[in-house]
Amino acid sequence: MDRPRELNVTVKDRRRVRLKFALAYPSPYSAGISNLAVRLLYEVINNREDCLCERFFFSEYGVPPLSIESGAALGDFDIVGFSMQHEMDYPRMIDMLRSSGIPIESGARRSQVVIAGGPSASSNPAPLERFIDLFVIGEAEPVLGAMLDLAVGGDYASIRGLPGIYSRGGTAERLHVAALDDAYHSVRQVHTPSAEGFPGSFLLEISRGCSRGCRFCMECFLYKPRRQRSPGRIGAILDEGMPWMGSRRVTCISSSFFEHSGLIEILSSMRDRGLHFSLPSIRVSDKGDDLPALLAAGGQRSITLAPETPSERLREVINKRFDEDALLSCLSKYRAAGIASLKLYFMLGIPTETDADVECLKPLLGRIISAGFQPRSIHISVNPMIPKSNTPFQWAPMIKADDYARRLKRFTRICSGLGIRRVESMDHRWGEVQAFLSTGGPPAADALRLMSEDIASGGRGDLGSWRRVLKAMGRRLGELYAPWGIGDTLPWEAIKGSVPKSSLAREYIRSCGVADEGNR
Repeated sequence: MDRPRELNVTVKDRRRVRLKFALAYPSPYSAGISNLAVRLLYEVINNREDCLCERFFFSEYGVPPLSIESGAALGDFDIVGFSMQHEMDYPRMIDMLRSSGIPIESGARRSQVVIAGGPSASSNPAPLERFIDLFVIGEAEPVLGAMLDLAVGGDYASIRGLPGIYSRGGTAERLHVAALDDAYHSVRQVHTPSAEGFPGSFLLEISRGCSRGCRFCMECFLYKPRRQRSPGRIGAILDEGMPWMGSRRVTCISSSFFEHSGLIEILSSMRDRGLHFSLPSIRVSDKGDDLPALLAAGGQRSITLAPETPSERLREVINKRFDEDALLSCLSKYRAAGIASLKLYFMLGIPTETDADVECLKPLLGRIISAGFQPRSIHISVNPMIPKSNTPFQWAPMIKADDYARRLKRFTRICSGLGIRRVESMDHRWGEVQAFLSTGGPPAADALRLMSEDIASGGRGDLGSWRRVLKAMGRRLGELYAPWGIGDTLPWEAIKGSVPKSSLAREYIRSCGVADEGNR
């Protein structure tokens, strides 16, 4: 890829540092530049005089990645650290190593250390254990400094003994920042004015974790307890960070912003500073009538909401309750404030779902339209419910492909009948692959190894590649994912510090009425 035009890039003399760290993001640049973890790690590592950090992004299979800063190869660095946000990044991560001439198997490497962190890798390391030397489990801030100190001194063996560091065959305790006000926040954020995603926007982490307990949500259970930054600390971060930006845009990062005790104070402060700000999604909230007007004053013209299901019964199953009258009142206020576009996220295949639950969509969308949102301004995304490790639904079966196709067809017809034309959906086969990698053990690692070989032989990492991989394993799409039983030992049980398995099991049984015994 051509080197993008960026602000706040750090370029160092490689001869004057003791540790060269490659920060690798196995997705395209447009996704990685909009990721706060990438901006934070890049800044923290480069703040040290003895370390150099350069960034790598995935472009296409078989193409060796080169650093954004200097065009150096991945093999020119002491540590390769992957930020793993999603299971579908795994084949791209392995290809970045292979195409760079770095052995993909951990045991075959001699001169480099490959580290991985991020939500998917630290939730269930098992599919990646053959390829990764060390995992950072949980949040990196508590251990990053000590890890770099040891690496600068060449003492990589001792890194394995640090809290939160996991390697194959060991155990680790999940790390959490105790007080978010005390955690470093990126202020001199590297960004590009022309980036896709959040162009020229300062990424501001408001809070971390969520207390709602939605039973399908990995982030909710991985990042407990919910923690928030104080309005005063947020103001100080903006004071320090905004002068480095080429714009006045702020994107608030939080999975539970609407639970923040200082929500109105924070948004009012940003408005008074003359900032343009946006939230990634909204919730039905009792924060008062000021909120829609504040968002509109900050320049937000569209909102995103995730009802997940049109069925009130299924919202009880997933533990995401809201009152529909309150929802309609909330949406009416946003529309009156001048916000004209609405994106809605739904899932199909929630445990105990029937065709009748899909029929609840028509009255719900009808009421949303009556709140003032025109059908042409409504954008809907539909995905299969994908079981994730470290959630109550890690034992849940996945909806069958024919049931998904039938319900999706009905879902789309309901939308079309109401004049809503923008409906996008995930291919069920990709959802199955994602569930397999999220909850998999050694067979998932075997599949990733075969996938790497297929790509090296000219495969494109697409569903055709997956068919060939599964044929070699004696399996096929449609039968790839099988749920674990409640009594099974799960591949990620060596990771401690998450919500106890027994608590998750009780939640699953409570949600579905009975416990599925699994099919593995």
